[in-house]
Amino acid sequence: MALEVELQRRIEASLKQMLGVRSLASEHATGPWHRGRIDTLGLDENGSPVVIEFKKGSDSGMLSQAVSYMA
Repeated sequence: MALEVELQRRIEASLKQMLGVRSLASEHATGPWHRGRIDTLGLDENGSPVVIEFKKGSDSGMLSQAVSYMA
C-alpha cells in the first residue's frame, strides 16, 4: 500500500470480519490534552476499546503514542 490512508480504509471496510471489531470512528480526535487523533477506534466482542494506528515505515515513537491513549 503506497498510502497509509488507503490501507486504513481497506481494513476499516472489513474490520468486523477480519478482527471481530465493531468500528466506532475513523480519525477520532483525542481532545485538547493529547491534541491528536486515533486512526481507527472500535469495540471488541467484549465491549473493550480497540485502537488501531496505521504507520508507514518504522517509527520509534509508535509505542509511546499507543501508551498515551491508555492514559
